[in-house]
Amino acid sequence: MSYRAKVKASDIHSLPDLTPKHDDRFSALFKGAVSGEVPIYFAAVPLAICVPFDFDYRPDLHPLGGQVITQVFDAWSNGQFQSLIVYQRGKWFVVSDDYIPLFAALRGQPDYVPCWVLGKPDSDLVRDVQGPILSKDFLDKVCCSVSHF
Repeated sequence: MSYRAKVKASDIHSLPDLTPKHDDRFSALFKGAVSGEVPIYFAAVPLAICVPFDFDYRPDLHPLGGQVITQVFDAWSNGQFQSLIVYQRGKWFVVSDDYIPLFAALRGQPDYVPCWVLGKPDSDLVRDVQGPILSKDFLDKVCCSVSHF
């Protein structure tokens, strides 16, 4: 099967063979962030401590997934950065929905990635923490980019 059509990164998880496992904790935190119950912060998080929720999900091994990862990587190379939405679990920052930008970042290997953090980050490794951010401002920035929420 040929995959040449342009697909937005936010739409890729709607395809049956490109759908990661659902993360109930992310869903609860995101709902809490939307309602204002969970504080939202913006920060530069080291790529080395950003981990996927679904370790078995490999969009980079799928032809369409690889194409979309390249699109995001190229956009980042042109200064059009996309922030990841993460939450902290121990020393790690879990990526539950933004797998395509995560894989694009892994390709480029920046030291830090821009992240919306659900809950106050508690790590000496995180830089430039801003917030808490109002849920309205957060939604204005990420509206419709969360694919399987």
